[in-house]
Amino acid sequence: MLKRNLTAIVLIAVALLFILYLRTFYVALTDILFGAFMLLGAFEMWQVGKKSGYNAFLLPLIVFAVSFYPLFWFFGATGVLLAAMISFLLTGTVFLFTRDKSSLNDFFYTALILFYPMILTTSFFVINHGAGDLLGLFLVLFVTLLSDAFALFAGLLFGKEKLMPDVSPKKTVAGAVGAYVGGLIGATAVLLLFDVFGVFNNFGNVGIIRLFDKYFISVPAYFALAILCTTAAIIGDLVASLIKRKMDVKDFGKIFPGHGGVMDRMDSLLFVAPIVALFFSIYNGVIL
Repeated sequence: MLKRNLTAIVLIAVALLFILYLRTFYVALTDILFGAFMLLGAFEMWQVGKKSGYNAFLLPLIVFAVSFYPLFWFFGATGVLLAAMISFLLTGTVFLFTRDKSSLNDFFYTALILFYPMILTTSFFVINHGAGDLLGLFLVLFVTLLSDAFALFAGLLFGKEKLMPDVSPKKTVAGAVGAYVGGLIGATAVLLLFDVFGVFNNFGNVGIIRLFDKYFISVPAYFALAILCTTAAIIGDLVASLIKRKMDVKDFGKIFPGHGGVMDRMDSLLFVAPIVALFFSIYNGVIL
């Protein structure tokens, strides 16, 4: 537990360095962090798949990794869609020309890595560049991290009834309840930091400084986001557990002591970030 907590502190410190410090100088500096997690996560998925007998095609993965950011820079979220379409077309092409030594499982596993984690990770880029900005990033991190933390402690203290024992024997109903409590606390913290106290109003490149001017609108909105994001976090955690169970591995990697690999830390975030990106994309179109 000590090793796990120390690793968590270091990871949070690194994230805050990029988000709270480097981002104030230039927004795109934060993309370095997101890009690193995308590449490491994809590598872990490829490596775990190889050990389990799935030989993902490298060419489509490399093409997406190289092309998505320039396309995103010029075309926004549409650029991500273009990169995804090119990479999926390449996946089919590689499958066609390697049909004698490639299986259908290899084809679908390549598509899985392209989507999970690569395409899902692009949600962070979308949030960072206008769909929520600093507020959106804080919402993803606070809700996810606090829901995970409260789920862990609630499960340890009160966890008796299992949530989905055939998927993850350690997940409990009490842990799920704790996750919602943590998610609500996380969303409340963001509400206080941005809408109430305006802590970051004088920071560089903040973007949206508050969600709504009226608290009777902001509070229900944050509450709804907390519920949606926490639900997504729980599902993301369970999906990662199911994938690992199907592949018969304990962790995706070993890069973080006490936490496993990048994908073991991003499982919930990968499901929460698209929810936040979608919300703020709609918010920007309707409110702003």
